[in-house]
Amino acid sequence: MMKARRVFALAAAVAAAGFLSSACGGSSPGEDAPAGKGAKGQRGGHGGPPGMGGPPGESRSAAVPVEVASVERRSVSSFLETNGSLEAENDVEIVARTQGPIVELLAEEGMRLKKGDVMLRIDETELRAQVEIAKVGLKDATRAHERATAARESEIISQEVYDAALAQLEIAQAQLMGAEILYKYTEVAAPFDGIVVDRLVKLAENVTANQALFRFSEFDPLLCKIQVPEKELSRLKKGQTAYLNVEAWPDERFEARVLRISPVVDATTGTIRVTLQVHARGKLSPGMFASVFLVTDTHDDAVVMPKRALSIESLSDTVFVAENGQAVRRDIELGYEETDIVEVISGLRPGERVIVVGQDGLTDGTPVQILKGPGAEKMTTARHEGESFERPPAAGPGGGGRPDFSNMTKEQLERVKGRMRERGMTDEQIEQAIKRRQEAQH
Repeated sequence: MMKARRVFALAAAVAAAGFLSSACGGSSPGEDAPAGKGAKGQRGGHGGPPGMGGPPGESRSAAVPVEVASVERRSVSSFLETNGSLEAENDVEIVARTQGPIVELLAEEGMRLKKGDVMLRIDETELRAQVEIAKVGLKDATRAHERATAARESEIISQEVYDAALAQLEIAQAQLMGAEILYKYTEVAAPFDGIVVDRLVKLAENVTANQALFRFSEFDPLLCKIQVPEKELSRLKKGQTAYLNVEAWPDERFEARVLRISPVVDATTGTIRVTLQVHARGKLSPGMFASVFLVTDTHDDAVVMPKRALSIESLSDTVFVAENGQAVRRDIELGYEETDIVEVISGLRPGERVIVVGQDGLTDGTPVQILKGPGAEKMTTARHEGESFERPPAAGPGGGGRPDFSNMTKEQLERVKGRMRERGMTDEQIEQAIKRRQEAQH
């Protein structure tokens, strides 16, 4: 049991260190090769102890543990990548339309309201009295107008006197209407469906006309305004699909569409303002910073593979395919890229298995054992103490078509560094990795 644990621990260490170490650490031709094999992998004259995977006089190099993923067919798109901040299309400051102390406060920050829901009430006592006064004035003006009408019909009064009575009636009607409007202003209601973003007053506070009471917003849908370079104008259209990522929900993407395209180009920046509309789904909020991916083209039924299968130590786009227990190096041509997948234009076929963990440091023809992914097998544990997991010797400088870091030109080295940066490595990690590789190849 202890032997099995020791072997499994060694295998895990090889898989984790696959970026740089083991491919360069194998024996060179002519040096001490693993027991049972010559420098070129032929059977040697002195075999290891019996019971190690073959008859006496024979041993074999252990396979490198790897993880694989299948090459598939699916749609893949190209994007314009940019960023922007989310904002509400309807974001208003609600103000008082009349004055007086607040007697009832019904809305708080974060409350979701429907259009017409009452948010607060201002003391109505004085304004209600103004309404009653206006009603009395209207009654008096109405009676005076009725008398003037009768007198005019009898030609007792002149037209001028009648017109004055009519004017007083109309003034009284307008005064009552104005008093009633001001009375209604004592009740502040939500102007549309939305959320209370900020409450700016307190209960019993004496407010004045035009004083801010609340900030009120509609959270769904939200807008995201982005700036797109002028040269991309021909690739833009209303209704175009986009996807947004936000830090608060890193594993989700939110579908959006182009709502408006500015008809003018900003002469200072050379960009066009494009407004996207996105549904909040109860998760997005105004002010969030979003990474935006604007879809410009889509390839349906494309051949795709995980992006992490790419070998970052090569000068060109290469992967390792697991075939018949060996790692086979392939040069490929890439197309569109998405977050975690990449389109393969040539070099791979659907159904093939690419190595996604443990490929860095492999050489063409290295024996591999699939521990995870399609065709995974259990790790062999019935080994004798002292047998290690070693990769076979590198086939010449650089090993199996891999670059020779010790003899690279400056331009080649910068290309490799660029590929490493594209895969998320820091400059410090890159320098350390290249140093280890150069030392191993001396």
